[in-house]
Amino acid sequence: MAAAVRTMPMLGVTPPFPRSAHNSTRSAPPAAAAATERTPCCPSSAAAPPPPMPMPVWFPLGRDRDRDRDRGGKGGGKGGGGGSDKGGKGRRKRGSSPAQDEEGKVSAADFRMAPEEARSRLDALLGKMADAATEQESSRFLQWRLLEEVGSEGECDEICTAVLPSVGRLASDVFGNFVVQKLFERGTPEQRRGIVDKLLGEIYNLATNKYGCRVVQKMLEVLPSEDQARLVKELHNKVLDCVEDMHGNHVIQIMVKSMAVADIEFIINTLAGSAEKMASHMYGCRVIQRLVEKCTPDQISELITKLRGKVDKLATDLHGNYIVQCILEFGSQEDKRSIIQLIRKDIVFYGKNKVGSNVVEKCFEVTTDGDDAGFLSEEREALYRTVLGEAGDSNTPLKTLANDKFGNYAVQGIIRHSRGADRDLLKQHLNSMEGHLNHQTSKHIMNALKKLE
Repeated sequence: MAAAVRTMPMLGVTPPFPRSAHNSTRSAPPAAAAATERTPCCPSSAAAPPPPMPMPVWFPLGRDRDRDRDRGGKGGGKGGGGGSDKGGKGRRKRGSSPAQDEEGKVSAADFRMAPEEARSRLDALLGKMADAATEQESSRFLQWRLLEEVGSEGECDEICTAVLPSVGRLASDVFGNFVVQKLFERGTPEQRRGIVDKLLGEIYNLATNKYGCRVVQKMLEVLPSEDQARLVKELHNKVLDCVEDMHGNHVIQIMVKSMAVADIEFIINTLAGSAEKMASHMYGCRVIQRLVEKCTPDQISELITKLRGKVDKLATDLHGNYIVQCILEFGSQEDKRSIIQLIRKDIVFYGKNKVGSNVVEKCFEVTTDGDDAGFLSEEREALYRTVLGEAGDSNTPLKTLANDKFGNYAVQGIIRHSRGADRDLLKQHLNSMEGHLNHQTSKHIMNALKKLE
């Protein structure tokens, strides 16, 4: 008699997924998503480095539908990012270590010791700073002494003097980078310039380093404009290299956010020369979003013109759709109208597309609640006429989208952004076709209708 064979269940391996998120800040699309799930409307995004301390997280533009649909899900694509790694309380972000998470939380209460003991420990570290700052506990102690409410100005001067000879190596160290960041926050303008002088010539290497990029971002946040321009001068011919790098793209984004438009013209011109490629790139789309958010249409006219010419492709691109949404949010009135007219002409095609359906909803959103809703009132009316179809039509665009696995999310969005007579007419059409709707999609649509009551 053959012996029974015991089989073990195969453990599924969940692939890493990128940060995403959304709402007020914007993040990049996910690198992968389930075949039947829509890519969420926001930034951000393929894999990104641990967020710089204490950098605000940006995300791509748009609604995060997967998050709305499944609050316990994996999330998806500020920025991006984008996005944010989802998880319950106590879970740390992908790509970071427990030590790194702790490193960003040094507070005045973290160490309790008599002044004499603290002074003695600092003296012991000053003589071996190049090594001490790369050790976790010593790094935390040094950050603690650099807090304004803890250490004196004299101690800050001593630490700066000891750090300066090794600042290049420490800036790219897993623990040393935090000491350099904290020193840059606390230091005097002269001390900051001294650090910058030491790092010149290494800015590109730091910008594309997992830990060094945090230091470069911190410097850009703190430095005055003239020193910012001096710091990034060596990146002028490395813009695309940085944008395509998982760490360097964050540096370029901070440059866009923190520097004057006149000082980032080299970024604008470089991206305009590779507009379609960058708009379809998981990191490039984030940088373009930052530009569209910050600059006036005139300041990036060449870039916008090239992007508008590719809207038909970008609207259904995994990353490019965020650019289209961003222009609908922040672009000129004519840019918005041009995009809406293009989407309306083939609304079923875009509405049934996994990411294009996000763009369809964005069209209804900006014509209803956006800053230019009044200017776009005719476009809004045309959108509703198109989606509701002709009188007597038994297979309207609305019905087609409502029965589609992705299109039904666009319909839910249309419901949310409907107003007045348009809302009444929309409810009438949807209620009349309730018996002809796909069971899986109809419950979501009918729930969206009930929320209006």
